[in-house]
Amino acid sequence: MLYDISSEIAIPYIVRFWIILLFYIPSVICSFFVLYHFLFDRTLRQAPHNHVIIILLFINLIVELTSFIWILNYYRLGYVWPQTYSFCLTWLFIDEAFYITTTLLFAWATFERHILIFHDRLVSTRYKFLFIHCLPILLLLLYCIFYSIIVVLISPCKNNFDYTKIVCGSFPCYYHVRLTAMWDVIVNDIIPTMTIVICSLTLLLRVIYQKSRMHQTIHWRTHRKMTIQLLSISLLYLFIYMPKMLIEFLRLCGIPNYVGKDFMSYAEFFAYYGNLLLPFVCAGSMPQLKKRILKSFPCCQRHIQTVTP
Repeated sequence: MLYDISSEIAIPYIVRFWIILLFYIPSVICSFFVLYHFLFDRTLRQAPHNHVIIILLFINLIVELTSFIWILNYYRLGYVWPQTYSFCLTWLFIDEAFYITTTLLFAWATFERHILIFHDRLVSTRYKFLFIHCLPILLLLLYCIFYSIIVVLISPCKNNFDYTKIVCGSFPCYYHVRLTAMWDVIVNDIIPTMTIVICSLTLLLRVIYQKSRMHQTIHWRTHRKMTIQLLSISLLYLFIYMPKMLIEFLRLCGIPNYVGKDFMSYAEFFAYYGNLLLPFVCAGSMPQLKKRILKSFPCCQRHIQTVTP
């Protein structure tokens, strides 16, 4: 993920601190709530279409409990603390590794959703399930881990950290190697994002066509839940990250850095809300969780009076 830190946005640090904190605390609570129900509800836990979502929520929670605390501390103090190379390298690694992992895993989820809805026979046996469903997730996780370790932690280049900038002013040094930079943007940004766009749109069209052609209410209800869950997260991801990603790609293609400079500064800041809003989107797109939330708050339930003879 590229960083544009040369331009500051016209929002004071203390205001940024509070507008992030305003969403941060409810987001962490919602993350624990949603993950608890995903992990301890057998039906939700065993549903194949929830497996990637569980991993995404778990990664997102780690980011909220590490990177977001450091971000809030930076906006509170006005500088990075502690001011050590190892801390900044850790922050950069978490930021890079989890962003790449989230993007690639969700891209796979949008593609796999077609298999789970329209070609469920491909995962009908244990071996097919392991090969089609589990193996791709494992391979993507291993790729993201090893790629991030190689380019961030054991890269031969040395990062020049600035403790007065967010994420230590981290413009990853491997971006100075054009081949590595192109690989990162194209393979880890462009291709996954295009996969999300294409698979999400085609999924919506196929589900609508399937409903009108087959008129099977039970299947439609199941497909609708799976489709709404995926499309809700897709819209959040594309709205938050896609414009910024396109500018990053154009810059690597030769567009001057001053083009979209102010936009990138704001985009980097508001990209935090992709993490903060993810738990709410996941909870809101699942009817089971919404019902349990209402049960947790009796004041929100409708009281129905029973008339007896």
